[in-house]
Amino acid sequence: KMPSFQTPPHFLSLLSDGTSKSELTRRDAQYETEAVLEHLFYHDNVAPFICGRMIQRFGISNPSPRYVKVCVDAFRSGSYESGSIEFGSGRYGCLEALISSIVLDREATDPAASFDSSFGSIREPLLRYIQLFRSMEYKSSFPVSSKIDSSFPGDFQIRLANLPPKIGQGPHDHPSIFSFFLPAYIPGSGPLATSMLHSPESLMLTGPNTLQLLSGMHSLIKFGLSDCDGGFGLNPNVGSCRSSRGSYSGRLYYEPDGSSLLEKARDLSLVLAAGRVNEMNLSKIVSACSAEPDVAQLICLQQLVVSTAEFHTNTETTPIMRENNEKRKVDRESLRSNLAYKAIIVLDLKGGADSFNLLAPLTCAPIDVYENYRSIRGKTADEEGVGMPRSRLLEISANADQPCESFGVHENLPILKELYEKGEATFIANAGLLLKPTNNDSHRIDTPVNLFSHNDMSHEMKKEDVRNQHTGTGVAGRIATALTEAGIISESISVDGQQVMFSTAGRGPPQVTIGEDGLPDFNEGEESIPNEVLLSLNGPVTPSSGQFAHTWSTNMNEAISQYEKLKILIDGAVSTEIFPTTRISAQLELVTKLMQSHQLRGAQRDIFYVSQPRYDTHQNVDERLVDNFSELNGALEAFVAETKVLGLYKSMVLLQFSEFGRTLTPNTSSGTDHAWGGNYFLIGGALNGGKVLGHYPAEFERSESNKITLTRGRLVPTTPFDAVWMGTSEWFGVPSSQMEYVLPMHKNFPAGTLFSEEDLFRSEEVLPVSGHFQ
Repeated sequence: KMPSFQTPPHFLSLLSDGTSKSELTRRDAQYETEAVLEHLFYHDNVAPFICGRMIQRFGISNPSPRYVKVCVDAFRSGSYESGSIEFGSGRYGCLEALISSIVLDREATDPAASFDSSFGSIREPLLRYIQLFRSMEYKSSFPVSSKIDSSFPGDFQIRLANLPPKIGQGPHDHPSIFSFFLPAYIPGSGPLATSMLHSPESLMLTGPNTLQLLSGMHSLIKFGLSDCDGGFGLNPNVGSCRSSRGSYSGRLYYEPDGSSLLEKARDLSLVLAAGRVNEMNLSKIVSACSAEPDVAQLICLQQLVVSTAEFHTNTETTPIMRENNEKRKVDRESLRSNLAYKAIIVLDLKGGADSFNLLAPLTCAPIDVYENYRSIRGKTADEEGVGMPRSRLLEISANADQPCESFGVHENLPILKELYEKGEATFIANAGLLLKPTNNDSHRIDTPVNLFSHNDMSHEMKKEDVRNQHTGTGVAGRIATALTEAGIISESISVDGQQVMFSTAGRGPPQVTIGEDGLPDFNEGEESIPNEVLLSLNGPVTPSSGQFAHTWSTNMNEAISQYEKLKILIDGAVSTEIFPTTRISAQLELVTKLMQSHQLRGAQRDIFYVSQPRYDTHQNVDERLVDNFSELNGALEAFVAETKVLGLYKSMVLLQFSEFGRTLTPNTSSGTDHAWGGNYFLIGGALNGGKVLGHYPAEFERSESNKITLTRGRLVPTTPFDAVWMGTSEWFGVPSSQMEYVLPMHKNFPAGTLFSEEDLFRSEEVLPVSGHFQ
């Protein structure tokens, strides 16, 4: 075992004449690389980290500490014993021992474990789809009457078309280095939220993903592998979906055992769901399918079995004998009818935006902040560094309490300069996540989070509750909860997957998830199962039911309900502006369609989440920002113009944030790395804008007089993001009595640090909304 080093070992010579020592340098580089890898491989955290992740991937989202320890011991010793059989090589890190300890442990094999409602997991969507292939005996084959000969390329027959946007997952197509889901993710509502149980796969359990996965499986069952009715295959052009020839490149051939429909349904339950589908649901399945023609009964049985919670999870449910199918209705009499509509659009620049190039110092005295800025950003006699030259900055005036007379907005964001000069944009300087005021001496104690980590900082910025005083909630979820409890009908809508920001721990309205392309077609074909049958199979369950199965059923019910309510509104709304063909533009265009339908939805307050990725600029920060900001500028221009036409511009505020800022000093790849404090902006017609709030730093080098700079120009925030949420929440109508619930950390800051509604907004009459529907 490698010895422990306080400082990593260094073998490379720093001196070389380029000739005699070149071979030694190559050798020493190999030594140093090997030493670093050994150091990492034997780190104490490796075994528990790998074991926790691997157990989750084998179907147990919340393993007990005992289970994890058994796996850790097997990994470290290289050996695992089950009965009289020993597995492993006896060497540290043996995967045979690790896997054996996971799949043979009593927590994985004892049937009694399934009676614990917290046991199990929601299965990965791709695995569910592949299981349908395997269990129902899929075979590649074209219709008999087709004219395709045997020379047709075989690989075409098993291609799956663009799965990630449809189901949230695809083979070899991770959205980021962090895979498809977060290991510690807890859903924002439902039984798992109440119990605070991890469910990584729930991160992909959005309404669109749920409906499209069901559509893909139903299509495979009905038509074979094709693109018919939302299928995941490619059209082989050998016939129409509903012709006698069919249009598929392969189909399912399984024939269930049994002479009666009930026996066949039980066989399908056994093969597809390990026999977990309960008798009440089996009876419903048989009843629904018995009315079908004989040739369609098997198709019906398969469709309904794969629509049960027992197929989508490895747990089971016990239905309540008496179902209450009444949907929750908005009490229109309780609405505060004189309340003007308002919306918050949260724009997340994902990856950690380099925001000191978004808003840079320009004209400053008596301290030349611009020269300090260019110096820390790497400008020398020979190098330009990564700072913005004056010629590439769009000048805006500054208010008197800033160290500069004027600042510069990045040249590719002219919309921000235009809105700022109209008083419709505000910048927030050096802001970020804070539990309480801190400095470079005490920041780690004062801010007990994993600073500079994408996952942790993004999670915490969306929670705004470092001490977890309101476990299982996010800041926008708490706002929606407070408004709902005050009699103001609110909705939380994400256009980019499930968001912890909207979590309410079951206390407030559930979040709605919609894809940037709107809602997919669902269950609209001639052979489709009625939605009422699908809802019946996923109805109310007893408290003893598996919490993962309960979560799936709840999500599917909400997805279908949202689909029925929103699709016609989204598809019927018309944009007057032409939005650019980018993802962020598509998201913002969809937001405008949802905003103009607020009266039809019965919503008085909406909170939306949209995002733009690719801000993790470890390389070529300048080129990346030019591309990203150009794309963002086009989207914001169209969004502002559209909301003005709709009469919504003075009813909304767009609030931009990012998980953290970036280092002011560049790295060796002309990029910047993870930091903390950054600059952010708000735009909207109701803003009292044209100001830079917060405290823009005048110095960027660490010194006795400068207590907010860490290594490499990482800035400690001087303005908490609570300050932005404080004034925005007041404008949005959150009662002052609820502010401690909404922002549990705000009381840790002096009053002058926080922004009030008057600081951020001006009082103006809100114009009536003029929606455009076809």
